Parts: sequence; structure tokens; C-alpha cells
Amino acid sequence: MLHVRVLTVLLAVVVLGSPGAAAAAKPPASWPPAKGPGLLVAHFGEEHLNDDDGERILPNVVAEVARYKPAIATTSADKGSNGVPEQFAAYKEVMAALERASVPYFSALGNHDRTAPPGVPGGFPGVTDFAPYRAAFADRPFPWGDGPPVSDPRFAPISRPVSDTDGASTHYAVDVGNVRWVFLDNSCYSLINCDPFQAPAFPDDDGNGSQYDYLRSVAGEAKREGRLVFVVFHMPTQDDRPGHTNPTPAPHTMGEGTSPDNATFEQVAAELDVDAVFAGHIKGQWMYRGQGDVPYYTDGGAGGEVYVSSEEEVGVDSGYWHGFRLLRIVGSKVTTDVVPAIVPDGITVKGPPSVKRGEVAVFTATAKQPTEEGPKIDALELREPDPSRSNAAKLPTPARIWTTGNRRIVAPVAAKSDDARRDPATQTVSGRFAGRCPGRTAVSITSGFQTRRVPVVVPSAPGKLLRSVKPRRRPLPAGRRATVATVRLAQPVRLRATVRRGARVVATLIDRCGRAKRPIAVRWNGRGTSGRRVAAGRYTLDVRLRSDRRTLVRRFKLGLR
Repeated sequence: MLHVRVLTVLLAVVVLGSPGAAAAAKPPASWPPAKGPGLLVAHFGEEHLNDDDGERILPNVVAEVARYKPAIATTSADKGSNGVPEQFAAYKEVMAALERASVPYFSALGNHDRTAPPGVPGGFPGVTDFAPYRAAFADRPFPWGDGPPVSDPRFAPISRPVSDTDGASTHYAVDVGNVRWVFLDNSCYSLINCDPFQAPAFPDDDGNGSQYDYLRSVAGEAKREGRLVFVVFHMPTQDDRPGHTNPTPAPHTMGEGTSPDNATFEQVAAELDVDAVFAGHIKGQWMYRGQGDVPYYTDGGAGGEVYVSSEEEVGVDSGYWHGFRLLRIVGSKVTTDVVPAIVPDGITVKGPPSVKRGEVAVFTATAKQPTEEGPKIDALELREPDPSRSNAAKLPTPARIWTTGNRRIVAPVAAKSDDARRDPATQTVSGRFAGRCPGRTAVSITSGFQTRRVPVVVPSAPGKLLRSVKPRRRPLPAGRRATVATVRLAQPVRLRATVRRGARVVATLIDRCGRAKRPIAVRWNGRGTSGRRVAAGRYTLDVRLRSDRRTLVRRFKLGLR
């Protein structure tokens, strides 16, 4: 029997229906949506609570992740600097917000999570020490620490390996739904360098003599069980930043680009059909494809000061910005978003306050990130990276969605590659809206749990709106559809006609942007909104013209035989 440090989570899949048209016109509560089918998980890295803005950024990220209530949050480290126990304690205090929201978190080991003598880089093999790390996180839930498994009926208990010693583990695995998360340790600048310092030690109970053996064992078992396999470690295999200047002039990968593990791991991951790899180490947001087309996500924006110099820029076109990654897994399909860290009320929208009928207006938005002391991202553009940039395909897009307040007044214009989760009648990622009918409404942009709305008007033309309304004078025959009024508009305007009895709307006969070129016949068949015939008697025909001006109302008596 295979003995591994694996925790199994059993999750029910909830399928939600599509929202109705009226509800979809409202800004979503969050984007990407917090609710949906399958499994929602969160990942982030380079927490660095000790950096200049770490005490602002990391609590922001943790609070937003907690609001999403994912099944699990995973991190790829570093937590502080040089394995200082006081920094570990402060880190755990910030991360406790996840546990208060019933979100368990599990972490890999970073090079700065190890102590080192003065002048020695953190994680340097054979010199640095991870005893403070193992002691600080020994109380974490098993299998990361020695604490009891998470007390939740979704978590299945497992037996502890004989070779599991006291203290936090440096490599382990966690099953969540249909995904096995495998945490490996390359904090010594390579997997091979870290093998002699592992806990549990090698060889382990199953005869694994290295982390590669362990990965083959647990990944192979997961694949045989039909699970996806995600790997989490600290140092990526590639560094696809658009330039390498100080303080990291060399590729910031295992061995600073010199370790054979970079190529070896990619080869092994491809052979094992690993579904995704998550790393940190580089402070910002990037993604790339390794051998076998395996996706690698470098999410290092959770707190650490981004690497920039006078020759580099921060923002969406460089990858230097702060945020966290969300993943929704439905079966074998994985949808992933990077959500920016934004200060409260931190979104600013620019766009025309007025849009003519038939014109398309472009709205743009920026988000203020929680930075004050280090390199600042005061205006992170909420858009796709510039496609003309050489590495644009390796840069994630800040999550966002635009929504119209009233699609009859301004309608969304789809992007070439719009988000499949949007409501095409009311939403788009493009920020482009077409003027449809005179009136006043708003457009909004949502990123994470932040929404910013701005008013928009589609102006009517000068002059009158209505030429005439000619109502029906004779009672309407029961059970027969007939014209109850003929409306002639002087210009396009929203026309709404209802049948009322007192203040109650019995039936809505027309509600659309009416054109002025020809008479508009308003018809009724004597049935109410339920489709049933209404009682004979006297009713009121209510005709309203809605635009950017004051609503124009005309009322007439209407008989039904």
C-alpha cells in the first residue's frame, strides 16, 4: 500500500443556473464569479510580509481570497526573510484570516524561509537551516504540520507514515476534490540540492530516494485514480520577464538558470502528464508553457516588492503587479484568473459621459494597488497586455468585467475573445458600449469584489419626442387581439405601454426603443401577464416615453368586453 503524506478533500459539485436578464444587468458581486460549478481554489506567492509594502499587500490579498471562500488556498512562499521566527509568527497571524473564513491553507518552502549566516543567500545548500521553519509551522494541519487534519467532514483522515518526524514537512501532497496538489521543495536552488535535507527524510517508507521518486509515486497514483495533478514549489524553471536587470540580472530560476533541474523537472512533469505547476520566487505575475505543453504559473505578487529598475516599468505590460490566482476546476477543465490587489474604492474609470445613438464609446479603468513605500503601481490598467509586446502571451490579464446598467440605452460590444462566462446581453471585457436609445444609465467595471460605476447618457435630439397618440375609443372585444393605440414618435425614444387597473400593472404591451419612421401599433389580446384572460371592465392604458429628459406620460381609458 502506498504511504504518502496526502490529505483527501471530498467536495460536492453544485451547478448553478444562468441568471435572468434583469439580474444580469446589475454589476456582479465579484469577478471572476465567486459561485459556480466544480471546485474553486486560490494560489499566491512571494508573500514577503517583511518587504516595504508587504504589511499592506499581503493582508489585502488574504482578505480578498477569504471573501471568495475557496476550498483551499495554496502558496509558493517566501513568507518573510531569512527564516526569522518573529516574521513567521506575524505571517501566521495574517493568514489566520483564511482560517476564520473556513479556508485551509497549505504552503511550499521558499529560500527566504530558511535561515542563513550573514552574506550567504537564503536557501544555500548545506549552509542554511530550516529548523526554525519546521518549528514555526509544526502546528499546521497534517500533512503540512503535525496538527490534526482540518476538522471538516469534507476531509478524509489518513494514516501517518512511520518516517514522519516532528515538525513541518518540506514535501507532501493534498487531495482536493479531483485534484492532487503535490508540494515539493526546491528552496535550496534545486530539487536535487534539497533532497538531503528533506522531512520526511529519504529514503522514505515507500523506498523513494528523492523528490523525483516521490513525485512519480504520488502523481502516478493520482493519475491512476483519474485525478488532475498540480505541483507547487518555490523556484520556477523559466524566467520570462521582459528583461533581467538589478537586483536579479540572471534568470531567477533554480540555480539562477544553472541547475540541470530546470530541464529535468520539465521533462519529468511532461512524462507524468502533470496538469499545472505553480511557483513564486519572481515578484510579479507571469505564465509560460514548459515541455509537453504543461502550463507553469509564476504568481509572486502577494506582498513582495516587485523587481524594477530605471529600465523597467510596472503594470500589466510588464507583469510587475500584485494579486492572486483563482482556479475553477470542473472535471478536467480548468479556468484560471489573476485578481489584482486593489485598495478600497481604488478603481478609477475614464470614458465619455455622453454617447450618441449608433456610436461606440470606449471606457477604460485603472486600479490603485496597496503600495506606498516600495515601487508603486498607482494605476494598474484593467485590460489585456499590449499584444505588440514580445512576451504579451506570457502575461496574465487582470480579472475584470464591464456591465451596462440598461442594455436598451447602452449595449455591450463584444471583444474578439470575450469571456465565456459573461452575459453577452449586458457584459463584455472590452469596455466598449454602443449607444442604443436616449436615456440615462451607468456602466460599471468589476474586478474581484470591487465595482466602480459611472453615469452615461444617450441624448435625445432637440425638439419634441411625441407627435401623437391615438387611443382606441371602442371597447376591446374579449378574446381578440386588437390595436388599442397608435403612437407616432417625433424621434427614437423608449416606448413603454402597459394596461393598468389602479396602480397594478395588468399587462405590458410594448417596451422597446421605438423608431420615428412609421406609426407604432400597440396591441392587446385581453390577457394578463400570466397569459390568462382578465375580467371584462374598465382599465387604463398607460403610455410612457422615457429618455434623457423627464418621462412623458399619456393615459387613456380602455374598455374590455
